Amino acid sequence: MSRTGGKRPHEFPKSSRVVRSSEFTKALRRGGVAANDCLVVFALPHDVPDADGEPSPDKSKTVKCRLGVTIPKKTGNAVVRNRWKRLIREAFRLNQSQLPGGFDYVVRPKKDVTADWKMIEKGFVKLVGRAVRRSQSSTDRSSTRS
Repeated sequence: MSRTGGKRPHEFPKSSRVVRSSEFTKALRRGGVAANDCLVVFALPHDVPDADGEPSPDKSKTVKCRLGVTIPKKTGNAVVRNRWKRLIREAFRLNQSQLPGGFDYVVRPKKDVTADWKMIEKGFVKLVGRAVRRSQSSTDRSSTRS
């Protein structure tokens, strides 16, 4: 909420974030992947069962999408890593309404690329869509094997 009491149209509350280490690991290992010259995006549906076969205990069963950002230390010093995080979060925040709901997205930069807002903004929605399609096709293949 803003100070004036009105709801902001593009916000990034904690409920829109992937925060647990296990959720990051699950998305990185089992999610669909898409990459361009700048970013790598992993997408995993919220209701994917854990290793023990139980659906993940997600308190918010809404169709909201969540974002996790992981920036390796090899990317640069703290200033560089924080810039990457700010730009990726901003691209997510501004394009949230265009993204498919019900997915966790984990985003990281490619190696040896400098943070460029135009490249991030231009490719973000396209990459997410491609990662979602790959995630859905991989879950379709795994369900037919069972």
